[in-house]
Amino acid sequence: MENSNIKVSVVMPVYNAGEYLSRAAHDVLGQSLSDIELICIDDGSTDASVQVLREMQRRDARVKVITQKNEGPSVARNVGLAEAVGEYVIFLDADDFFEKDLLLKLYTIAEKDSLDIAVARFDIYNEDKNQFCAAADEPHSNIFSTGVVTSGGEHPAHILQSTTGYVWNKLFRLDFLRNKDLSFDPELYVFEDVHFVSTSISLADRVERVEDILIHHRVYSEQSRARLFRKYYGQVPVVYSKIKQFLMKHGMYIPLAKSYLNLSASRCFKIYNLLWEEGKTRFWDTLHSGYAEEFGWYRHEKEDFESPEVYQFVCNVGLYTYSQYLVRVQRGESLDASQLDKEKMNRRLAERRKLDHRKEVLSKLNVFKKNR
Repeated sequence: MENSNIKVSVVMPVYNAGEYLSRAAHDVLGQSLSDIELICIDDGSTDASVQVLREMQRRDARVKVITQKNEGPSVARNVGLAEAVGEYVIFLDADDFFEKDLLLKLYTIAEKDSLDIAVARFDIYNEDKNQFCAAADEPHSNIFSTGVVTSGGEHPAHILQSTTGYVWNKLFRLDFLRNKDLSFDPELYVFEDVHFVSTSISLADRVERVEDILIHHRVYSEQSRARLFRKYYGQVPVVYSKIKQFLMKHGMYIPLAKSYLNLSASRCFKIYNLLWEEGKTRFWDTLHSGYAEEFGWYRHEKEDFESPEVYQFVCNVGLYTYSQYLVRVQRGESLDASQLDKEKMNRRLAERRKLDHRKEVLSKLNVFKKNR
């Protein structure tokens, strides 16, 4: 098949997915849209994934297999993105399963309405319970309605919270990604898709959603999720820091400031509530020590926050270390909004900045004395 005939490049990172890989690949290769390529990047699997991939490649010329040492999902997806030659690209997971018309429906709407990004709906398949359940909508998914194209220009206060941070339910126009120099950050091993989706959708002029459920996303046990958070939760502030840096670099931070505020604050609040006690301490104090201020949380008024619980979390993170916060809770001290006013918080932050500056000056002075 000539490259010019490829309508969709399917990029599928693979890491120890041998148990599910055949089903996922069967669903892709059996799509009603046949003018596709399936680029599988084995990211250092230690199971039989490579053998499964080679057999697929032998049977179907549309399959391309790339092997590499384990470098994480960002690097694997970037390798696939660099190889893609289709008009559009989608990044599917090797353990999900897909409706037969997934690619055709996304491609058709993308072509008809000249989209940068076409979004598919999905549901959740619980591996342990062998059950399907509906996926919760994002807070502002209502900006999508049948047949309506939207963008950050249309909904600057909500665009970043209009769709999930999952990359696998979105079809991207390849020229759009390459013209905007969009790729996955190789430094991120968790929520790398949140970064990619947020940065992409911030620059997209035309986004639309297909209302049919076309993807069934496999989830595993709570224990496996807990292990993931234990290992990588410290990267969460880094992700939102990188998103802000990107928005500022591309002139999108000011127009999307409110959307970024609620995305970063609500997601950090959600992650905090999923952590165990030691993790909460570290996560809270990491935000308190500078990230929260970097995110611009304290440059907004109370009414800019979409949730009073998130606003209270933000204020407490700004005012107190986690141990100080717990002492207040144990004493039963009130944490109402009158105590968490912006003026008081800004005074506390200014004092901390002065102290940090003093420490930095003393540190440089000590280095200077040592080197004399």
